[in-house]
Amino acid sequence: MAEKINRNFLAIFWLLIIGLLVYSRFVNLGWGLPYPMHPDERNMAAAIQQLRWEDKFNPHFFAYGQFPLYLAYFLIGLTRGFKDFTAMKINLQEAIITLRFISALASVINALVIFKIVKLIIPKLKTQTPFIWLMIIFPPYAIQLAHFGTTESLLMLFYSLIIYLCFLYLDKKIKTKYFVLFTSFTVGAALATKVSSLIFILLPTITLMFTLSWTKGLLALIGLASGTGFFTILFSPHNFISASEFLGSMRYEGDVALGSYIAFYTRQFVDTLPVWFQLTKVFPYVLGMGMSLISLIGLMGIGWRNKKINLLRLAFLIYFVSNTFFFAKWTRFMAPVFPIMTIFAILFIEKIKTANFIKIAIVLFMILPGISYLSIYQKPDVRFQASEWIYNNIQQGSYILSETANVVDIPFEIPGENINKNYSVISFNFYDLDGNRQLQEELKQHLKKADYIFVPSRRIFANVKKKDSPVLEKYYQDLFSGKLGFKKVAEFSSGLNDESAEETWTVFDHPVIRIYKRY
Repeated sequence: MAEKINRNFLAIFWLLIIGLLVYSRFVNLGWGLPYPMHPDERNMAAAIQQLRWEDKFNPHFFAYGQFPLYLAYFLIGLTRGFKDFTAMKINLQEAIITLRFISALASVINALVIFKIVKLIIPKLKTQTPFIWLMIIFPPYAIQLAHFGTTESLLMLFYSLIIYLCFLYLDKKIKTKYFVLFTSFTVGAALATKVSSLIFILLPTITLMFTLSWTKGLLALIGLASGTGFFTILFSPHNFISASEFLGSMRYEGDVALGSYIAFYTRQFVDTLPVWFQLTKVFPYVLGMGMSLISLIGLMGIGWRNKKINLLRLAFLIYFVSNTFFFAKWTRFMAPVFPIMTIFAILFIEKIKTANFIKIAIVLFMILPGISYLSIYQKPDVRFQASEWIYNNIQQGSYILSETANVVDIPFEIPGENINKNYSVISFNFYDLDGNRQLQEELKQHLKKADYIFVPSRRIFANVKKKDSPVLEKYYQDLFSGKLGFKKVAEFSSGLNDESAEETWTVFDHPVIRIYKRY
């Protein structure tokens, strides 16, 4: 009887865990649609739309590799029974939803891999299992990136799989030839997703070097390099077939990442300090403050004699050090190490010797940011909320001064509602205001006419630096203080206090929108 109760309890436990995991990754994958709120997602979806057999399935888009594009195309073909497979007409929403499905599925699989990695480090793990699963399910980064049809969830999964394979190899649970084969496949798929993931190959390389003789190690490394090259070409062939397009894109992406070319969307990184920026503007938000601090303590303080923990530490350092010193410090540049930090937080909680109720309290504190973050996808996007308010409260024909460079300008049409209001919305280029006298004169004229001013996100005002943009800084100071003659009449936000994070963390799925009215 007792055994039956235990089995039933275990079944209910796993149903709850799997249910929470799947729900947190898949809830409202259609957020924001039919509008493409994320520029990378939109670009990838547009590339999928132009895949054609007669063009050798060239996406003509090389910021990322072809693997996620081809995978999405295949899945769309699968849902259609492969009808007209070589020349499918795919709409943008269909492509975006499929890309998001891939991200969500990759995130679910990654959660399982993370748990497997923890089990390999702590084989007798039993007592904290429910709380470990909560820590795996609820980091904000996992929830957000599962809802973005971009490459980050895939890259996190691939790096976690590489770590897992290295651990299996260290435990002699996998033979060298299979380790080389599976790792080649994983690194190749990662490279075919994003070229910068070439750094992933260092971890299995080091693992082989320290476990095999020179002769066997050299042969294994040749196999690893050859296999990686093969799978990279297989999954992303146009990086080689269309080399000139690929190299041109890589030159541009490299210039942006290194700061040789400062685009409007990289101005937030001017005068920022490597490492400090990630520690203050990335990790506390993607992990939550509690998990961020505890993971860093675990990273620095536990398991220095444990070869697996040291290998995990090395996996973190390999990627972190190679990416943290770029001029561009987007949140996504750090994505592959987020699961590693989650694991270090779990290891710290498991290792510390304290009362269980204290551990439970710490875990609950760590998962609160993720639970809060989930609410973003449980209610309408703030841009829909703002648009609805605008239609209900701003009279027809109003003159509205807004800001350029948002993926979609508000107000936009709300699906299912027949609203006929004409506004004069000026999407003004504030980025070049200080260096352009004509723009300064135009702004004066717009301010004379404007009935309302929209600040649709933090993208411009949060990055203003007085020494570089005194005119722009004064504009925002006067607007926010009321000196311009406008007062704030509405603000729409997710309720999360994270607007000071690296901007791409907030502006795609939960920007703060401010509306000012002339008084």
